[in-house]
Amino acid sequence: MQEKCYIIQRSRFASLYLTPFEDAKLSAKWVVESPITWYSSTNLTSQEKDRALYTLYSQIDRGVDRWVVDARYVPRLLISAAVFLIVYFFFALAIRDPIPVIDELVLGLAAAIGTGVFLSRRDKKSDMAVRRRLELKQAALRSEFALLEGLEQLEDYLADMLRFETLDLADQLTLTKKSELKVLEIGEGGEWVGEVDRMLKRHVELSNPKLYDWYKKLTLVHQRGVGDEVLAARLVKAAMRKEIDLPLLALMVALDLL
Repeated sequence: MQEKCYIIQRSRFASLYLTPFEDAKLSAKWVVESPITWYSSTNLTSQEKDRALYTLYSQIDRGVDRWVVDARYVPRLLISAAVFLIVYFFFALAIRDPIPVIDELVLGLAAAIGTGVFLSRRDKKSDMAVRRRLELKQAALRSEFALLEGLEQLEDYLADMLRFETLDLADQLTLTKKSELKVLEIGEGGEWVGEVDRMLKRHVELSNPKLYDWYKKLTLVHQRGVGDEVLAARLVKAAMRKEIDLPLLALMVALDLL
């Protein structure tokens, strides 16, 4: 099964690198043998390719850490529990203090937590983790790069959103002042759009939870079809403070309207 990654290039913002390796919770399902292909609208420079690979490497590191920590959860829990009991009963029986139980509990919990942290760090450097990390990074290094017709339409839409004034774009997003969001047009053969849409939403949810919360609020507005002046004002305020990426929000909402 091929793993598809997408690069959405932007002019005033950092490019978006969408990959199936971003969600560390799914790292146990990653298949080393799956070929990886990066899709872009134009030929990439060597620097852009390096950035794409660096993105993959970073995600692989996080994913493998999560995978090995989850895989070793039960042994780590049992060892930590044993350390807690040993420390608790040692201090309970060997040391007499005016406040029984409390000191033993604190010392036992501290020892158990310390043991758990130590074991987690050790597991991340284990032979099993090193091997899986290396296999996945070698697969990433063999990535192929290809052009995808239609992807530039998403990039053009983001560029078009930059041309709107903040007030105008906020009105379009919140359906106020009889404004409607510009329609995103995708040509024929856009079967990839659904996958990009899903990966983009997940990317924003993981990397920028606040922006994702804004997207959910705007989704409700468009589902109801009723403008929200209060939300529009809050949106403008956040945009003026450079707390949110309005063009990206517009693209996410526009993808829902396809």
